[in-house]
Amino acid sequence: MASTLLSPMVDYYNDEEELDSVDEDEDRSFRGRDSEEDTEDASETDLAKHDEDDYVEIKEQMYQDKLASLKRQLQQLQEGTLQEYQKRMKKLDQQYKERLRNADLFLQLETEQVERNYIKEKKAAVNEFDDKKVELKENLIADDLMTKFSFWGGVSL
Repeated sequence: MASTLLSPMVDYYNDEEELDSVDEDEDRSFRGRDSEEDTEDASETDLAKHDEDDYVEIKEQMYQDKLASLKRQLQQLQEGTLQEYQKRMKKLDQQYKERLRNADLFLQLETEQVERNYIKEKKAAVNEFDDKKVELKENLIADDLMTKFSFWGGVSL
């Protein structure tokens, strides 16, 4: 019985030894992890610096591309071959032609109206002239009759 009692205790002590060795292994690996973490931190710093350099490079390339594009557009604009410029010029030309056409139509309309007013006023003037002419003839005839009657004896009407 005593052996059975000692046996678990021995196992217990053996387990403690194993635990101590495991603790030592962990300490070594933990120190190794510190070193590994330092290496990882350094690698991350290098990666971040590399990523930042890449970002700056990409940004510079985008800037150069945009600048080249704008210069190309300016050259096309100066040559008159820029598509957007041609579209706007075509639209302006159409608007110009439409305004000319509207101005011409307005001029024709105004001219026709002036001619109609002229003809109307001329007819009114001719009618007024004819009316005055008739009135004057009647007045002359009446005056002539009056003079003849007064010449003949002073008969008054």
